[in-house]
Amino acid sequence: MSSFTNLQFQPADEFNDLRKKLALDSNENKVDVSAGVYRDETGESYTLPSIRAAKKILHESGKGHDYTFCLGSSDFLEPAAQLAVGNDAVKKGLVSSCQTIGGTGACHLGATFLAQYCGFGEFYLGTPAWPNYFPLLKQVGGSVHTFDYYDSENKSVDFKVLMQTLENAPQYSVFILQLCCHNPTASDLSIEQWKKVGEIMKAKSLIAFIDAAYQGFASGSIEKDGEPIRIFIELGVEVLVAQSFSKNLGLYGERVGCLHVVSTDPMVTPVITDQLRYILRAEASSSPAFGSRLVSIIANSDDLSAQWGTDVAEISKRLQTLRAKVYDLLTEKYQTPGSWDHVKSQRGLFWYSGLTQEQAEKLINVYHIYLTKGGRINIAGLNEKNIDYFCSSLDKVVRSVP
Repeated sequence: MSSFTNLQFQPADEFNDLRKKLALDSNENKVDVSAGVYRDETGESYTLPSIRAAKKILHESGKGHDYTFCLGSSDFLEPAAQLAVGNDAVKKGLVSSCQTIGGTGACHLGATFLAQYCGFGEFYLGTPAWPNYFPLLKQVGGSVHTFDYYDSENKSVDFKVLMQTLENAPQYSVFILQLCCHNPTASDLSIEQWKKVGEIMKAKSLIAFIDAAYQGFASGSIEKDGEPIRIFIELGVEVLVAQSFSKNLGLYGERVGCLHVVSTDPMVTPVITDQLRYILRAEASSSPAFGSRLVSIIANSDDLSAQWGTDVAEISKRLQTLRAKVYDLLTEKYQTPGSWDHVKSQRGLFWYSGLTQEQAEKLINVYHIYLTKGGRINIAGLNEKNIDYFCSSLDKVVRSVP
């Protein structure tokens, strides 16, 4: 008998199961709007021009495959911090940064730091949420308290519930908030709402843990999308930022992330930094070098930084164009029953469609359109070749499945 006989299967992962089914589907009309990957007009994962240029520079530099420092290289960490939290906090010595294995690694490192080293283990999470938050927080020993983030009737943030939850949360509670392009709802706080949230968090000594997975995709500007973080810092809120370059630089498989902890006292920055080093040393020793070197090359070059800004702006613009096209097809060509204004009002990669699980399953099983069963659709999976088929199929499903 094996020593592992008593192990049991974990809950199924809907997303992985969906990807397996997609891979086995040979239908020529199949449409993938499931994965959170930006795809170009050809349906392929897009390589940004700024990344192509940086890869050439890196190749010509002849850098080998030696380890990086445990925390990451300073020529990556410093510009990454400036992009995430702004120059002022960096100059004041308020920021501790550590390179991580993608945004997920940043979330895990931050949660471990808070729950196991600071004693801040009460996490508040608005739902619906990125599913991976739940096992991640459980793994570090955190307690998860959920609240309704999304108003399904109005198809927008339920700000009243968020404010009530903040008011009732005890001191040092941690609120996980997505910076922009919320996954899965694509519904974000306004700047005025961010200010009100920050004021309550400061008054009640709450900790902000901001997940910045899609910075730049909302407005088309990395700097503009980062404004809520800077607002919190100016208000004196202590903030953790889980930063990812998977989306805004298209470095999905390179796992380039960073955790930034912003305190209100520069005297504690070295201690926080050392805690992050200690945790990461035990978990991963050091993070991958290739992707972070590409980020460093771009961030430290005026020309490539400008090109990156153009790349991100063009991606954001195309996403808005696709949204407008879907809206026009549903409301004008097909006159699909229901209100579809939220196609245009939501932001980022995703459209939180409001489709039921039964409708989503019919799209998958009958029309070979792959989306999550919660109705989340990756707008970037659409293009001129498949957008009409997608909207036509959605129209048929809405009419046939209540």
